[in-house]
Amino acid sequence: MALVTDRLRKSREMKGWSQRELARQCGLGELQIHRYESGVTDPSTDSLKSMAEKLYVSSDYLIGLTQNPQGSVGDGTFNQVEQEIIDSFRREGWAGVIRLGAERLSK
Repeated sequence: MALVTDRLRKSREMKGWSQRELARQCGLGELQIHRYESGVTDPSTDSLKSMAEKLYVSSDYLIGLTQNPQGSVGDGTFNQVEQEIIDSFRREGWAGVIRLGAERLSK
């Protein structure tokens, strides 16, 4: 499977992580992350899964099967509020969902 190397790098940078930090988070070597990002080698499925999970992007996005970093969830029939909740959770975790809920309640 061919990794879209700039997507891996951009996803890592969006988290503010160095190659060393992504490697640490995924239990990989820093040199291995460098090899993935430079296109020298492709990750194993286990490494791809780990990187996708830690970066909060889909593996389909990292290998170029979708343009959406989060991939697709369900049948895609979320209303606007549901999508905001999902997006908030993906960006900030539960703290983002709580913040969004507090904002909604104060209106």
